[in-house]
Amino acid sequence: MRSNILRVLWIIICSSMTIAATTHGTRYDWPDYVHIDYGAPAVWATNTLVTFTGPTNFWSIDLTLLIVDLIIWQTILLAGIVIIEIKHSSKK
Repeated sequence: MRSNILRVLWIIICSSMTIAATTHGTRYDWPDYVHIDYGAPAVWATNTLVTFTGPTNFWSIDLTLLIVDLIIWQTILLAGIVIIEIKHSSKK
């Protein structure tokens, strides 16, 4: 029973971390290039707001890096579940 609660709690925590990491944007205010980068650890999207020539709203999206981000976070999720299972099975 305790193992089931730990698994559900771990899934909720990892799912929240995955959503936060993929949707969090970091704004960079450089004099001639203002943009927001999305994704952690890999930047998979960039929204360019201002360039040297003036305001803009250009999105640059790399789906490969989004998939890499999701694979990293899902690997962490699976590793945690495996660790919980190993700890639970060793106590029996």
